[in-house]
Amino acid sequence: MYQELAARQQQTVTELLQDGKTREKALEVAMSAYYTADHVIARFEAANTLPSPPACSPGCDFCCHNQVEVTPPEALLIGAYLEQHVSPRQLGLLLERLERNLSLRAGKSKVEVASFRQDLPCPLLHRQGCSIYPVRPLVCRAMHALDAAQCEAALRTQDQTPVAYYAHRHEITTAIVRGLLEGCRAAACQAHAVDLVQALYDYFQQDEPALMWIQGKEVFRRANSIRRGGRHR
Repeated sequence: MYQELAARQQQTVTELLQDGKTREKALEVAMSAYYTADHVIARFEAANTLPSPPACSPGCDFCCHNQVEVTPPEALLIGAYLEQHVSPRQLGLLLERLERNLSLRAGKSKVEVASFRQDLPCPLLHRQGCSIYPVRPLVCRAMHALDAAQCEAALRTQDQTPVAYYAHRHEITTAIVRGLLEGCRAAACQAHAVDLVQALYDYFQQDEPALMWIQGKEVFRRANSIRRGGRHR
């Protein structure tokens, strides 16, 4: 199932990018992946009764302190969404939060960062809710827990042991990510994991990042390269 899902997503990306190297097509790549992930997960759970529903609910933001990696198309779509939905003042405040996050993590390993994640909420978190929920990353769409108290305790105690969850959500989104990246790679577009915070910071330092990406230019630093620099637009 998962191999077929990855192959289908790769084909979707190939077909989208064959239609033209435009900014709109670049953004459509991520939207197609989001639609597929939501549809496949919903269909799977409709056909397979879960022993108990995920414990996640509005206001539950414990997983929003984890480090998140995304694909370049996702970073482009999230950046475009922010440009459309936040004011210049809000965008300026967001850039300050991105810079603070990067500064605190600079030079540290993922394990080291995870040890103080309680003090490092996602810069996109607003009033215990995701400010970009409609375009939240694939990894965030998969993230959930079966016991909210366990999830909260893990955050408060800095316990890095995974909490109980349903594997199918992660397997589905992982397959889609794999197919998405393979499709981008075949189209000679940047195709490697990027850190969400670093990628958004990079996005707002460049003019027409989506057009640059679809033309084959490297827009984002790799996920293991956390640093600041550049300019604000």
